[in-house]
Amino acid sequence: MSEENPQDKTISKDKKRNKILTVLSFIFLTGGGIWILSLFFDFHTYETTNNAQVEAYINNVSARATGHIAAIRFESNQFVHKGDTLVILDNAEYLIKVKQAQADLAIAQGNLHSMEQSIVTSASNQAAGREKLAGDRAGLEKAQKDYERFKKMYADSAVTRNQYDQVVSKLRSEQAYLKAGEKSAAASSSITRQSSINMEASRAAVERKKADLQAAELQLSYTSILSPSDGYVGERNLSIGELITANQTIATIVLAQQLWVSANFKETQIEKIKQGQLVTIIIDALNGKEFSGKIAGFSPATGAKFSMVEPDNSTGNFVKITQRIPVRIEFDTAADLKEVKPGMNVTVNVKK
Repeated sequence: MSEENPQDKTISKDKKRNKILTVLSFIFLTGGGIWILSLFFDFHTYETTNNAQVEAYINNVSARATGHIAAIRFESNQFVHKGDTLVILDNAEYLIKVKQAQADLAIAQGNLHSMEQSIVTSASNQAAGREKLAGDRAGLEKAQKDYERFKKMYADSAVTRNQYDQVVSKLRSEQAYLKAGEKSAAASSSITRQSSINMEASRAAVERKKADLQAAELQLSYTSILSPSDGYVGERNLSIGELITANQTIATIVLAQQLWVSANFKETQIEKIKQGQLVTIIIDALNGKEFSGKIAGFSPATGAKFSMVEPDNSTGNFVKITQRIPVRIEFDTAADLKEVKPGMNVTVNVKK
């Protein structure tokens, strides 16, 4: 057998290496050319961002009364329905306040009934006084007529001095009775008016006590803390016997049935995105599972404008940074979102 020349073997290796280098160079040059062209021409059919997350409304359930926890009716991550009891507070103090309010209302109502009876009695006395006054006027009229008659008879010596004096005395007595009756009627009318005023005050007091009772019953109802909506409860950080104060958050409920995606697109992409456009939502945690959706709306400002500390570009150290604008994307109504959780990272593709 003839042996291969070592020099020919080296030349063959060099040719093979040169071919590989030529191919790699062509690939890199082609890729570089495409990249350079993409800087001037947009060949993408989608606007894409992976700066997006699944969002949901989170409801913080707060106590509206102060008290020690008597019972806890939920566990972490439990699904609850609207109206379910979450926490029960010790209500002994609130029950006492309700009973006090009930007693105060009963007293006020008793005072009102007493005033109403007083007005009835006063009205009866006033009616009796008017009748008596009418009788006194009739008696005075008769006494005046007797006086006029006896006065003439006494002048003609037809009656004695004693008889005349009796008639005069009767006239003065009837005049005094009438004056006393008029004063009594005026006093009775004044008492009736005052009783009417007092009755209005008593009625107002009853309404006030009713409101106090309603407030006490409302505070009592706050000792049972209910779920305001359907959803999943977050972490439970409460214990039996713990003191809860008014406005303290006792649970957090995630409204899992109302999910959407908040995608932060670059400001240079927004021009190509319109409301109502169809969207493909790819969820990282679900092995790239795709969901359909549509653009529901745009934020009225960039995310930086809503941050707690807005960037100050007037310091002289300005660096132009592409801003992000939050876009709300809603899932298709027919989508099964049981596996989707708020906070999951997603990739959004919007077809141009």
